[in-house]
Amino acid sequence: ESGSALKADAISSPLVEWAGADGVASDLFTRAGSFSNSPSRCLQVRQDVHARIGGDGVVVDNTWMWHADHDDCGGASDGAFSGNGLVVQGRNVVAYGLKVEHMMRNLVEWYGENGETYLYQ
Repeated sequence: ESGSALKADAISSPLVEWAGADGVASDLFTRAGSFSNSPSRCLQVRQDVHARIGGDGVVVDNTWMWHADHDDCGGASDGAFSGNGLVVQGRNVVAYGLKVEHMMRNLVEWYGENGETYLYQ
């Protein structure tokens, strides 16, 4: 998937789930929070995991997973929930430009073996 931007709604399954082996997840941007221009108009959302990589040998390139620390709903995002930005369960996963902000649990949980990351913010 290239050039994807996904927003949380009233769901708790991952916004992005990569289950297959090998491949490139590039330009992946997710956000959770309350926004007036969304179909649910300022709903306080719950997003347990923004992205989960379950496959082996995946390259993750240029990501930004963000829980809104500001919004256009009078601070409603403060009542929204983002658990983890990225959960890696696959082996031999390599991440370039991994950026994750403002999660309520861990920014990244990495369980897969032999992983590498370059530029982690």
